[in-house]
Parts: sequence; structure tokens; C-alpha cells
Amino acid sequence: MYSGRWFVDTTNVDGFRIDAVKHIRSGFFRDWLNHLRVHFGGRELFSVGEYWSQDIQALHAYIAASDGRLSLFDVPLHFKFHQASRQGNSFDMRSIFDRTLVKEQPSKAVTFVENHDTQPCQSLESPVEPWFKPLAYALILLRREGYPCVFYADYYGAQYHDKGRDATLYSHRFLIDKFIKARNEYGFGDQHDYFDHPNTIGWTRLGDSEHPGAMAVVLTNSEPGSKWMNMFRANAAFYDSTGHIPEIVHTNSDGWANFSCPGGSVSVWLQK
Repeated sequence: MYSGRWFVDTTNVDGFRIDAVKHIRSGFFRDWLNHLRVHFGGRELFSVGEYWSQDIQALHAYIAASDGRLSLFDVPLHFKFHQASRQGNSFDMRSIFDRTLVKEQPSKAVTFVENHDTQPCQSLESPVEPWFKPLAYALILLRREGYPCVFYADYYGAQYHDKGRDATLYSHRFLIDKFIKARNEYGFGDQHDYFDHPNTIGWTRLGDSEHPGAMAVVLTNSEPGSKWMNMFRANAAFYDSTGHIPEIVHTNSDGWANFSCPGGSVSVWLQK
């Protein structure tokens, strides 16, 4: 208990990333975090644990045993991204969130695409192929559910040699920056999903009183795709903030428009 108090006092951290929690009694974190939050006057001290398992029931059980005091990394979602990136257009995008923490317990899900353990040559190697990473980051950064986390090497890139192999992780900073900006300015209000095609899916965020702009996201793991979506705004203009498609799209008198994206890619349409 007191080591945690010393650490917060010394470093003034806002929370904790706790490694390998599956090897630690869940009741410990319940008591430890309760103690720290009371001691520091009700500070949130947001905490996330790494419970490395694809078994969604194991994650639910650990969260329940800790009385929901800490969140967990959504490992099942990472493996969905890994599988989707390897299977290409044979992966059914309608199922991308099935049996994931962000779907079943979103308030406790920290979503990520890749990390230091899953990258090539590492102990839990299960990389997400470069072509799919923009889609994956759109899925964690531009939706209402989950607490998204960006991996350093996906943002800045990395090259290294390990275990007799050369590895390269490409920087996706350009699009990640676009997604974060869209999240900060348009990631508000109701969300409507259009997960009705095995390759091309989309969703909308409709804004709120303080953030009136709307956003439409469409992505595909196959040929160029499009999705008719209702923005609940008649005759409104939208532009693709990724720059993939230069044309402006206008909703009709009923608020619907056809939003498109390039093959194997994603477009993020923001209201002008």
C-alpha cells in the first residue's frame, strides 16, 4: 500500500499500467487502488492491466474479481486485427468486434492495435500487417467505445535487428494525426453502425450541442467500397479528411449520402 503512495507522491503520475496481472491476485488491485484513491482524495488514478489472453471470459472474470477497479487491454481485439490483416478480404468485417472487451464491457476496455510484445521478433509476436493498421486505428480512435492507445512504433516507425531477422514497422503518423484530430473535434454524440457487408463497414457520429459537426467513417478490406448512411442533416457537405477522395459529398433532402473509400483503406468524412 505504502509503496504506491510513495510512487504517486514522488512522480505525481496520473495512473498505472500494470504488467502481467494474470499472475497477481485480483483482490490485491482492488484493495491497493481503493487505498490509493482514498488517500489521494478521490483521484481517479486510471489503471490498466495487461491480462494476456484471447479468452474474453477470463478478462471478464478478472475485472469482476477486482470489483472493476482496473481496466484491461483488449487482447481479443488485437488478435481480431492480426487475423483480419492476414486473411485480407476473406475476413468478415461485420465480426471485427465479436467476443472483444470493447464490445462486451466497453467501459473497462483499453484498445490497442499492436505493442512492444506483439511486434515482429518479440515474445508474443502477432503483428498487424501494415496495410490494415489504418483501418485498425480508425476502429479504435473514431468510435465511442473504449480507451484507445497508440503504439509508439506505429506512430514514429521503427527498424531493428533481432533473433537473426531484420524488422521494419512503418510510421502511420499522417493518418493517426488525422484520426486524433477528428476524434477531438467530431467524436461526440450518438453513434450509428452500418455493419451490414462482409467487406465494407461504416459508422457515424452525430455530434452534440457543444460539438455540432457530424462525422462518417467508411472502411473496406477489399475493393473500393461505399456506404449509404444517414447523417440527419439535409443538404450538408462533407469532405474526406484523409485526402483519399477529393470530391465533396452532399447529403440529400432526407439527410442520407453515399460515402466511399479506396480499396483496402479508410476514409473519414467530416461535415464542412
